Amino acid sequence: MTRFPILLLDYDGTLAETQPAILRSLKEAFGAVGVTAPSTNVLKQELTRGGTLQTLFQAIVPDSDAQDAASFVRHYRAFYPAADDEETVLFDGVVETLAALKAQGKTLAILSNKHAPTVLASLARFGLEGFFSEVVASEPNFPHKPDPRVMDERVLPLFPGQPRSAFLMVGDTVADLQFARNAGIASCWASYGHGSATQCAALQPDMRIDSFRDILVQDA
Repeated sequence: MTRFPILLLDYDGTLAETQPAILRSLKEAFGAVGVTAPSTNVLKQELTRGGTLQTLFQAIVPDSDAQDAASFVRHYRAFYPAADDEETVLFDGVVETLAALKAQGKTLAILSNKHAPTVLASLARFGLEGFFSEVVASEPNFPHKPDPRVMDERVLPLFPGQPRSAFLMVGDTVADLQFARNAGIASCWASYGHGSATQCAALQPDMRIDSFRDILVQDA
């Protein structure tokens, strides 16, 4: 029996280096809605939170309303596929490590705040779909990490009878680690990703990996 039979894997900043595509699409979307895009550094700081496009836009444009945010999100999603095709790459060793985890008998699932069709398209482009039993990502009217309802309403029903002790959340931002804490499951911080080192370390994750390959040792 492996230590954690079910791994919940974040996508952005954990399996794939998506930041260049995200930054490009954010800047294009701000331009499309007539808002001057903040600096790259400001955008990177917002990305450390691991939230949604709506929360990012409303943090940067605090006097905006839901309609403004929805317009921004529509533009972003129109721009993102081209940027993703041209800019996104998998982190080193991801395919080999996923294969090794499957060979160990792990059940792998994606748990992402990224738009579900976008995650599915990116997984397909890299030929990763076969590794994952489930993909749980952002959809309208569903909660997002770090809300513990994600575990109760979206994850546990997919794995009936499995105790919380069976799950390990692997992710790079405070949203992932705080979600694990809120949901009562173990956490593994992907330190090489997009999160804030100070904020993530403060959440005292159960494990830390400095490359995705390290999960094979940490969860042995």
